[in-house]
Amino acid sequence: SKSGFTMGSKSHSEEFPPYIIDHPTDLVVRWDQPATLNCRVAGSPAPTIGWYRNGEYVETSKDNVYSQRTLLPDGSLFFLRLNQRKGQSDEGVYTCVATNHLGTASSKNASLYIAALREDFRLQPSDLLVTVGEQVLLECVPPRGHPEPTISWKKDGVPISQKVSSGKLLMVHAQRSDAGLYVCVASNQAGQRESKAALVSVLGEETVPCPLGLATVQLGCGVEGDPLPKVWWHKELGELPWGRYVMYIRRLNTLRIHYVTTLDSGKYICTAQNQVGTASAKASLTVQGKQLHAAFTASSMAGLGHAHEQQRDLSAQHTLLPECPGNWGRQKVVTSDWAHVTSLPYPPTSPISSGPL
Repeated sequence: SKSGFTMGSKSHSEEFPPYIIDHPTDLVVRWDQPATLNCRVAGSPAPTIGWYRNGEYVETSKDNVYSQRTLLPDGSLFFLRLNQRKGQSDEGVYTCVATNHLGTASSKNASLYIAALREDFRLQPSDLLVTVGEQVLLECVPPRGHPEPTISWKKDGVPISQKVSSGKLLMVHAQRSDAGLYVCVASNQAGQRESKAALVSVLGEETVPCPLGLATVQLGCGVEGDPLPKVWWHKELGELPWGRYVMYIRRLNTLRIHYVTTLDSGKYICTAQNQVGTASAKASLTVQGKQLHAAFTASSMAGLGHAHEQQRDLSAQHTLLPECPGNWGRQKVVTSDWAHVTSLPYPPTSPISSGPL
């Protein structure tokens, strides 16, 4: 049989059979990085050490000068680079065997794996539309990999420190500031993969502090684009209330509806268009009983600018000003925050056209 490396300790005056001091442990390594399977033995006379993979003797540089595997002086097995070729892969279950004329000692088995991470996510996160206070649950199942990849999340390109359970990102009570683009990141020793971005839109609510019929609602749509886009408002189902609305296209592209009634409930769409493309954003108005709620979709808008210029994305935002007439004491005006907006970068090859969310 082939002989392995010899080692031992001169301090032993008596002869004794080999035993293992340090057993090799399981390893997961990138294919392009070195790896070492440890094995330290004792015995007198000094034992010969050999390694076996899946029960077969492992050739090292002392058997073949071209081998990428080296038996180190302490008996450990060193791989300069792991072989991935079919039929010659270094992956497997390894055992270190020490022998002298008094006996043989075998180490515990140790598995050597080459780290891997596939491209395709088994479940991509989905776009979500929620109202302030509602739960947000983003789910993600990473690509298959060895070892099993860990999951983290990014919001608008910035890593989130929040703890993730089973790849799920949970926000119990959504805030306006939670709106944005979320990406699931899968990582292991083989590398990192990012999912497609999921757009989380958070609708806000405002209540009018005066009876209906006297309230005025103002929906604003802040738009940027190059060239300057044309902007208009329409109601998703039905017509704008004839005689009770005014559009201020030069002033924040606002839509004002006077003497609000329950018939004004619905979705109002702001559309912007120029030679490069079209983009839309949506505001929801709910009129129930004596209360009025307006919800703002945090919109991610397509770029309406020339790619070779400084990138200027068209972005649309909504604001709401329910107003009460002066005879209600002092005129009360409730102004909502501007909806949070995330601008999506667009490829230089072709413009993006984004319909209503």
